[in-house]
Amino acid sequence: MKRTGKAVGGFLLILIGASLVLSLLGIHLGGLLGVILGIALVYWGYNIYQERGRWSFSSVALIALGAIILFGGLGGIMSLLIGIGLVYGGYRLLKPSEEEDETKFELDDYDVQSNSTYDSIDEEIARLVNK
Repeated sequence: MKRTGKAVGGFLLILIGASLVLSLLGIHLGGLLGVILGIALVYWGYNIYQERGRWSFSSVALIALGAIILFGGLGGIMSLLIGIGLVYGGYRLLKPSEEEDETKFELDDYDVQSNSTYDSIDEEIARLVNK
């Protein structure tokens, strides 16, 4: 086994063991441990990508595993994607598009006729009275 693999395995065992000992004392680091482990795996996968200059199976696998751990499983990743989609959709609704800007016009520029219900009733009553 390469030295890097042994170092990473040893570090993981130390983290897990320290978390178990601290949890016996009433100090729970489970959430923090997942964040640290996820960030470490994503960073390690990105470093492999930087060294090789291309995506490899190991770099993609490490980044994917790190993201799954970091975001709390596949449900966390799905929640993240749905949340990003909703934020983007809300942003698109709030931001006026360029097409809407071009079609805006002033009401004073056009002769606007009122077509309310009361106008047609008034015209009908006036027609009946004049008979």
